[in-house]
Amino acid sequence: MTDTSPILKMPYIQPSQAQKHVTHNEALRLLDAIVQLVVLTHDQNSPPATPEEGGSYLVAENGQAAWAGQDQNIAVFSDAAWRFIVPKEGWVAQVAGKDNEVVFDGSVWRARRLGNVEGLGIGADYDAYNRMVVSSDAVLLNNAGAGHQVKVNKATAADTASLVFQTGFSGRAELGLVNDDDFALKVSSDGVVWTEALRVDGATGQVTTGVAGWREVLTGPRSFFVDAIQGSDTGSGMGQASDAFASLSRALAAALGLDTGGHDITIEIAPGTYALAEVLSVGTGLIGGGKLIIQGNSADPDAATIEATERAIVVSSGQVLLRRVRLQNSSTANAVVTVARHGEVILDEVTFGPAGGHMDIAGGRVVLGGGYAIKGGAAYHLRVSEGGLYDGSAQPVTLQDIPSFSDAYINCSEGSVARISGQGFTGNATGKRYDLSTNGVIVAGGNTLPGDMAGTTQTGGQYA
Repeated sequence: MTDTSPILKMPYIQPSQAQKHVTHNEALRLLDAIVQLVVLTHDQNSPPATPEEGGSYLVAENGQAAWAGQDQNIAVFSDAAWRFIVPKEGWVAQVAGKDNEVVFDGSVWRARRLGNVEGLGIGADYDAYNRMVVSSDAVLLNNAGAGHQVKVNKATAADTASLVFQTGFSGRAELGLVNDDDFALKVSSDGVVWTEALRVDGATGQVTTGVAGWREVLTGPRSFFVDAIQGSDTGSGMGQASDAFASLSRALAAALGLDTGGHDITIEIAPGTYALAEVLSVGTGLIGGGKLIIQGNSADPDAATIEATERAIVVSSGQVLLRRVRLQNSSTANAVVTVARHGEVILDEVTFGPAGGHMDIAGGRVVLGGGYAIKGGAAYHLRVSEGGLYDGSAQPVTLQDIPSFSDAYINCSEGSVARISGQGFTGNATGKRYDLSTNGVIVAGGNTLPGDMAGTTQTGGQYA
């Protein structure tokens, strides 16, 4: 049998021992020091100048003076002398006046910490799914002197990292990354059927909403892409090939749904034929200003063809630039491009194919930013009425395959003006050169319009 107990090292009273009270008192003194252990300090490495009788202290690293060589031991001041007790792993000490505990881990004393626990309930019980539960009026997450972040992490893009707001433990709103890496907000009135109110694309930052009237405000120009073969109208339309839209109508809707912030929006058309199921109508112009640019192939304007049964493009407001595309329809009377009052169309390197009419300017304005080609006949190439304006801007026009105009190359009436001075015409056409009436004016500047029949002037029309 040993002389001391295995854990606290308290001395045993031996058989036939004299002065048993000495051994017994030593054991009591040891118990008095370590049972319900309270220390006065835990972070000092030198004895206090005036230690408390019976006071206990934890010796910090690099013990000094009477505490030299006693690092991490318990120093007890008793009977005007220091006594040292070697702690065992797992011992706990309360630090007087600090309202905290320290635990000996076998090497050093550490502040007690909560880690790798199965669950935590504050004011309520946790369960196997909700591992942390807090039932209180409020929860405060404060900074430690600067900023503060709350992180919600998920393992893969297909998982969910979100905040759910409930009424009576039934979901009413959820925001976060739900089954992908787009940031979304959705709402529900019953916790069963959910409606997406807002989505921010994780790759592009593009904002889409489920509520009419919300618009993304652009901070720079935006381009949408259209590819009739590889594109899809379910995508964003902001990339080429499979990332493009499939239809022009979808691209136009995306453009008109934005607030441009004064920036231009371009619809880039891949080579192919785009047979319109509905008119491309720009009735209000772009919100926020800027031009809508519809452009095709830079090397061959005929490579991207926009065709319709009747009207293809109608611009009633705003500014639209048509560049390097072929325009045609199968109508016998309607123009492929119509520009109404408050609308303006700029043409640059376009091609006009067969059509009921090529351009109908009813109070609007058409100006040329570059030359264009005519490769198909029509009832008229240009009809200007209701005070409309055509400004050729001295740009060239090329006619191929001798297009025929059954009415006239230009019809100009109702105080409208067609300026063709300075324009050069290459090639030939058949039909009447012009028909002027009701104060319409053609400013020819000495030019001869295409056609093989003289023009006519009546009721105030002027050809100058």
